Amino acid sequence: MQKIEFKTEKTARVFVLGDPRLANDVWIVLHGYAQLANSFVREFEHLVDDNTAVIAPEGFHRFYRKGFYGDVVASWMTKEDRLSDIFDYLNYLNNVAHQLTQPHQKVHILGFSQGVATACRWVADGNIKSASLTLWAGAFPNDIDLVAGTANLRDTEIFLAYDNEDVFRTEESWQTQLDFFKDNSLTPKLFEYTGGHSIPKQEFDRFRTELFNPSLSD
Repeated sequence: MQKIEFKTEKTARVFVLGDPRLANDVWIVLHGYAQLANSFVREFEHLVDDNTAVIAPEGFHRFYRKGFYGDVVASWMTKEDRLSDIFDYLNYLNNVAHQLTQPHQKVHILGFSQGVATACRWVADGNIKSASLTLWAGAFPNDIDLVAGTANLRDTEIFLAYDNEDVFRTEESWQTQLDFFKDNSLTPKLFEYTGGHSIPKQEFDRFRTELFNPSLSD
């Protein structure tokens, strides 16, 4: 059997709050597994003002949550043909940034759950210049090309938000992640929140007040 790959156009969905053409700060937020961008972006409505806009791209892989019926949800990739999926979504996200952001703006990237790995790969890829990278309730992927990727990540302020009660978090996975950062000379700022595998509004506001560097938005 012969495998043949070819490129084809794909229509993607991106949801926007505020006006990214006029904003000084633009948040690009990447949803988790089995979510849709149009509902995920609503969790950040309180960020929007005259100087701040939010952009929520949606993963290409949509499916029925219950198998054959019910709510439709999306993901960024699966283990099947994963390298091609990563290549495709990096190109997609680069196009989103190119079309919807401007060089003078501060771009803040946030990944939630599965979106954490997506966000990390994107920043490490080097085609997006982000002022900050927030990893919320997810794990840094260990397959990044750290020869080039680390340099790009070191130019970005990294925040790692976690809840000890998150059902997807284990002590082993947490220690592995901390060791990974240490081994690659990356020093994220840690933020412990409460609320499980979610982004509670009050906890996100506390994160921005207590830890998020306001100098990023000068």
